[in-house]
Amino acid sequence: MRDALLVLLTISCLPGTAASAQEGTRITAGSHIGLERVWPEIRTAPKSGLGTIEFLVRPDREAIERPRSFIITLSNNGGSDVSGLSLTIGGGVIVANVFGTRLRSKPIRPDVWTHVALTVNTKTVNKRARLWINGRLAEESLVLEYWPKSFEVTRMLSDKWNQGRVFSGELGDVRISRTVRYIEAFSTPRSLPKDAETTLHLDGRRLPLD
Repeated sequence: MRDALLVLLTISCLPGTAASAQEGTRITAGSHIGLERVWPEIRTAPKSGLGTIEFLVRPDREAIERPRSFIITLSNNGGSDVSGLSLTIGGGVIVANVFGTRLRSKPIRPDVWTHVALTVNTKTVNKRARLWINGRLAEESLVLEYWPKSFEVTRMLSDKWNQGRVFSGELGDVRISRTVRYIEAFSTPRSLPKDAETTLHLDGRRLPLD
């Protein structure tokens, strides 16, 4: 019995193990969060504050099956890919856009908690972007586009342009950090606490929904 318990504990700590027992907020299609209300500086596209964007998310089947579901969008008013950072669900996978460069995960499952992290090295002209899913590197690329001077759209969970690209399911903690937090495989976190490197933190139990 003791050996079986040790095996179970070891498996639960392996990189890539899905988050469990996570607390979040139920999101109905069409709800959104305006990030500028909780972090006004995000409008100025602060390069020094956007090293890691991460969250815990539990999409429902409808979110997975929509052609596209927006989770976070930082862009100009026209929604130009080369002017923005975004994380969406499209074709059943997580899609990160980093100024026109797309990174994709393997298919994700509905009604399962998933940790998503996008890291961007903002200290170099050729920015290395990495997409992490449950502690494993999904895809990476060098990004050559210049960093924009501002973000006019700073929104989570829905589509500003009213094209039905909305999220539904549950959202847990959200954290944006000034540093690149992940450079190698890591154990899937069950929460994303605020610390000295955090520039924006949203508690998944008390999200400022509109």
